[in-house]
Amino acid sequence: MRDLYRRLGIHVSASDAGIARAIARCENQAVKTDAEDVLRVESRKREYDQLYGTLTGIGLLRARMGLSHAPYWNGNVANDFSISADGEYARYAELKAKVARAVRVHDTWHHVRRVVLWGGGISLATGAGVALLVFAPDIF
Repeated sequence: MRDLYRRLGIHVSASDAGIARAIARCENQAVKTDAEDVLRVESRKREYDQLYGTLTGIGLLRARMGLSHAPYWNGNVANDFSISADGEYARYAELKAKVARAVRVHDTWHHVRRVVLWGGGISLATGAGVALLVFAPDIF
């Protein structure tokens, strides 16, 4: 699927007259034919716009996650919907920071839990020993 809007140099919200002018001045015959067949027929244009929105969203998501330069997203076949991150920083760094924080919290909680359990066990054993010494001294 080609990005006909980008290749024609127009925006998705272009009017029918704007699309017709862009098609008329297009020099690439394959793009011109595709644009005539898709963008000039309302039902096809509606379906193309829906697919265009989906692919643009995927491209933006990939860019925000820092995946636009992955091996299978390069080259002429896939670059129509490769988008640079839109002013927002890549979400991948934010995701890594959140995961690292969650791991630290998890590890800290398990360390505290282990100390509390050991401390409680030792306190219980010490209390039982003292109670036996006080209330049943003849056992020892």
